[in-house]
Amino acid sequence: MSNYFCGVDFGTSNSSAALFDGEQVRVLPLDNKNDSPTSLPSLLYITNEGEPIVGRGAANAFIERNVDREVVLKQVDLGIAIEGYVASEPDKSESYRPGVTDPNVREAVRAKAIVEVNSPGRLFQSLKTLLRHENFKGTEVFGVNYQIEELVAMILRQLKERVDAEAGFSVERAVFGRPVRFSERDAENGVAERRLRTAASLAGFSDVAFFYEPVGACVEYAMAEQREQKLMVVDIGGGTFDVCIMQFSGSHGVGKRLQESKILSVSGVPVAGDAIDREIIRSKLFPRFGSRARYGPSKLRMPQYVFNQILDWQNLYKLNNEETINWLIAAESDSDDPEALRALRCLIQRNYGYPVAREVEAAKRRLSVDTATTINIEREHINIQEALEREEFAHIIEENLEKMMVELERAEQDAGLKPGDLDLVLTTGGTSLIPAIQQMLRDRYGAERLKQRDTFTSVATGLAIVAQYA
Repeated sequence: MSNYFCGVDFGTSNSSAALFDGEQVRVLPLDNKNDSPTSLPSLLYITNEGEPIVGRGAANAFIERNVDREVVLKQVDLGIAIEGYVASEPDKSESYRPGVTDPNVREAVRAKAIVEVNSPGRLFQSLKTLLRHENFKGTEVFGVNYQIEELVAMILRQLKERVDAEAGFSVERAVFGRPVRFSERDAENGVAERRLRTAASLAGFSDVAFFYEPVGACVEYAMAEQREQKLMVVDIGGGTFDVCIMQFSGSHGVGKRLQESKILSVSGVPVAGDAIDREIIRSKLFPRFGSRARYGPSKLRMPQYVFNQILDWQNLYKLNNEETINWLIAAESDSDDPEALRALRCLIQRNYGYPVAREVEAAKRRLSVDTATTINIEREHINIQEALEREEFAHIIEENLEKMMVELERAEQDAGLKPGDLDLVLTTGGTSLIPAIQQMLRDRYGAERLKQRDTFTSVATGLAIVAQYA
């Protein structure tokens, strides 16, 4: 068996893997359909026949099969009788005759649910963020119940197939990255790591060790150097903002340099790219879908729960029922912003939630290059050209930036260092490219200390190096 050491970075938005032979690290191609083949979008699409599709192909399948189609819902009986609440409103129907009712028979209601009957498939994204929720055991997909570990394993299984093909044998041992904090609750951190380990095992990795993702990125850079230095890594992906400060010796050789290195501090918070996308949608798109509209003779405000479903586009279809649609039609006919409510109804009925989310993410990326952009969404009754400038964008995510700054300060304090004590600040992860974040780091550490690492693969590279010694 060849001496390959494997590092896996399972990310909220993208995943990567690398192999280390003791001398060189090779980042592996995982998805030839993706713009960057070495980055596997952490997406899963399960067809109504039960076929899993992973990566960029999952997004393509969803867009091709689910977007711009009529959603048909029906109410189904779940076969469960739920005992009636004693203090509930009594039955006033003619058939209710308490005088002749058997006292040993408890009243109950039948449990029912609204389900989509013509869906060609279901798309899952950001599964990593669900690992921490202990109450989320899994979900039913076309009559089959999948635990969260099984869903994650479907993505990891494709990744492992690529790893095995590149290595030439079944790679069962790997070092997996993990964020500093899956959650701000300690109990949820343990749940998330345990579930990720189970998912990795289901995918075929029988021997898994965990290593902090930002530490992996720190190792990736430091192993190419042979001098003493203090490094900070700021790793910002789709789900978490992580910080690591390490001190490396000037020893020669990877093993000795790692052995003599020291982790001075780690810090993190589950706030990153996905949360930023939601803030853009809330600030720029909610009004275009009628969040400020008034309707009816009393000029009522639109209920905010409707718009919160836009943030959770995977469940947007649940609003596409007869009661909600008829209510929207009535509200639209007596509203001060009928065009916006018509756009909202179109969004729901034609299942456009995912294209909207993708355009917002793309606009965010464009602002890393351009000082201004436009969020363009042209779909039937949806006609949105919403300007977004860098300065406004920075204001929209101001609260997120404040949370990130708190983690930077905490990492410095735990390490006993000041900003000027650091030799370099390395940044990685797609969200680290946001200009407002870059400016925050420049203001605190100086532009001359910032160094951008590979956005999607630096963590996996470091993890593969660590795997030789873990």
